[in-house]
Amino acid sequence: MGSEMKKSVSTLHTCLSKWRLYLLATSIALFLGVVVSVSIPRRYAAQVKIADERKETDLLLGLNTFAAWAKGALDDHEGLRQPEVYHKLVETREFAEEMSGVTLEGYGIDYYHHIAQNHREPWWENWFAPEESEHERVIRIIRDNIRSKAAALYATVTLQVTDQDPVVAALLVDSVRVHLQRHMADYARDRSWRDLLDAEQKMSQAEERYKAARDDYANFEDTHRDISSAKVQSVEDHLLKEYETAFNEYSKTVTQYRRARALVDKFSYTFAVLKNATVPVKASAPFMPGYVMAFMFIAWVFTTWGVLLKERLRKR
Repeated sequence: MGSEMKKSVSTLHTCLSKWRLYLLATSIALFLGVVVSVSIPRRYAAQVKIADERKETDLLLGLNTFAAWAKGALDDHEGLRQPEVYHKLVETREFAEEMSGVTLEGYGIDYYHHIAQNHREPWWENWFAPEESEHERVIRIIRDNIRSKAAALYATVTLQVTDQDPVVAALLVDSVRVHLQRHMADYARDRSWRDLLDAEQKMSQAEERYKAARDDYANFEDTHRDISSAKVQSVEDHLLKEYETAFNEYSKTVTQYRRARALVDKFSYTFAVLKNATVPVKASAPFMPGYVMAFMFIAWVFTTWGVLLKERLRKR
C-alpha cells in the first residue's frame, strides 16, 4: 500500500513539474475549441409536443373514461396510435422528400431551395463531404434537421426542427405536425373501413351460425314434445347450449359492427397540441463551453501520456 502511494505521489509530482507544458496545451486547446465552435453556423431548434386524442371517439360512443382506456389498451391494433410509429414515420426519407416541398410563408421559396441556397456548413466539411448529388445533399440535411422523440410512458411525441434561421425552424415544425396528422388520419380512415368490412363479415357469419342453431333447437322442440329418456334430454341440452353460444357470439359481433360503423361515421383523428411552436431566441448549437472542455480534456490526456512516457524512457 505504501509503495503504491509513493508511486502515485511520484507520478503527480512529475506531472506538476511540467506545469508549463500543461499551460501551453490548455492554451492551444482553448484556442482550438473557440475556433471550432465559431466556425460552426448557429442552429436554432423549434419544438412541438403532441398527444393522440384517441379517447375522444370512444367517449362519444358512450364509454366512460376507464372503459375508453381499457378499449384502447386491449383492442387497439399494433402500430396505429403508438408514439414510436410517429417517430419512425417522421424520420423516413419519404417524409423528408415531402417536407422539402413545403412553401415557407414570407420567404417565397420551398424548404428544399431554402436549404440549397442558404444552408452553410463548417469549412472542414469540404474535406470530408461524401460523394453525393445536390439533391442527395439537400435531402440528407433535411432529414438531419427533422427529428422526433417518443415518450411511450406519457404517449406523447416531441417534434423538432433545427435550422440556421429561427423563423424557418418554427414554420417548418408546425408543417411537420400538420403533415404527420394528415398521414395518420389517412391511415386511420383506411383502417376504419377495413375494420368495418371485417366486422360486417364476422357478423354475417355469426348470424348464419345463430340462425342454424336456432332452427335446430326449434325443430327438436317441435318433434320432441314429450321428453322422457335421459338421451333425448341430453340432446336437448346440447342443442340449447349451442343455441345460446351462437346467440352470444352473434350479439358480440353485432356490438363490434355497430362500434366500427360509428367510428367510420364519426371519424375524427386529431392531435392534442401540448406545446405550440415558437420562434427560438437562443441558438441550440454550437455550445462553445462543451467544445472547449472537450479539447481541454483531450489535451490534458495526451499531455499526461506524453510526460509519463518520456519519464519512463528516461529511467531505462
